[in-house]
Amino acid sequence: MVDALALLADPVHRQRTDPSGFHRLLERLPEQAREAWRLGMESPLPDLRRPARVLLAGVGGSAIGADIAATLATNASATPVQVVRNYHLPPLTAETLVILCSFSGNTEETLEAFEAVAASDAHGIAITTGGSLATRARAAGMPVISYEWPGPPRTGLGYGAFVPLAILRRCGVMDLTDADLEGGFAALERGVEEFGLESVESPAKHLAIWLDGGVPAIIGADLLEVAARRWAGEMSENAKQEAAAYAIPEFNHNQLEAVARPDVQHVDPLRFVILDAPPVHARNRLRVTQTAEMMQTAGRQVQIADAGGDTPLEAILASCTLGSWTSYYLGLLRSVDPAPLTVMDRLKRSLAQG
Repeated sequence: MVDALALLADPVHRQRTDPSGFHRLLERLPEQAREAWRLGMESPLPDLRRPARVLLAGVGGSAIGADIAATLATNASATPVQVVRNYHLPPLTAETLVILCSFSGNTEETLEAFEAVAASDAHGIAITTGGSLATRARAAGMPVISYEWPGPPRTGLGYGAFVPLAILRRCGVMDLTDADLEGGFAALERGVEEFGLESVESPAKHLAIWLDGGVPAIIGADLLEVAARRWAGEMSENAKQEAAAYAIPEFNHNQLEAVARPDVQHVDPLRFVILDAPPVHARNRLRVTQTAEMMQTAGRQVQIADAGGDTPLEAILASCTLGSWTSYYLGLLRSVDPAPLTVMDRLKRSLAQG
């Protein structure tokens, strides 16, 4: 543990492994989130009446923020809010609002979704840094909320979450109060302070050390299912480490039977992290502790990670921030540069030729 912590604190190793300074993008998330909210609230939009349904179309790093918005809306709004991670959208009506989320503006799944919106009576709003989506949307008279960010899509979580949240508030889908927002921004600021490079006792560093050498299996309790998905995605992208995401209570109705069998010797490399927080439903919090106990009794390696948060927004953002820093440190321990995505880029090039 001492050697690993020393490695994480070594600026020479960090510069060699992370020459682009990827960690600086993580440190800027709080300011990015505030700017994204301002952008979402102040960008010119047509008079928005409350839609009957909202679809958020996007994939990868462009969709995880939409997932956060949809998770919050599901628990706070009577209007259905759904994330679509695919080429095709469900049937559209004039009462449907489609928010098209593509960081680059060139995501082929989102561009096909745009064409479906443009050919329908549905209302669309594009959120992007530019690319073909911005060009096509403007040509079609569709509102475009454009922003700039120097990092890859996964580091644009502030724009990905807070611009859609602002739109949902503006069209009356959900009432996100100023107090809720300030709590969310404060959670992000605490995350940088508690999990970042300057924190000697960072829980993210200790989690990364514990996960190193194993395969992370992240279980999100209740509303933290979206955070578990974020953790697994960033483990794969930042640390180049395969990972899986699950959710409680669903986990207790299938996977638990296999992973907590006391009569089986478990020798696989899985490291289970169960995400918990005060806003999680009381019964699901009980499930967290009892699930962990059963898995530990069965010889599984498991930890509960509670990043805190008094509201759903705070809890989700705090847990996601813990995951971002944990994945960054795991990458340092594995001596892999968190920035490039060579395998995914190779697939994109191959698809472009086909």
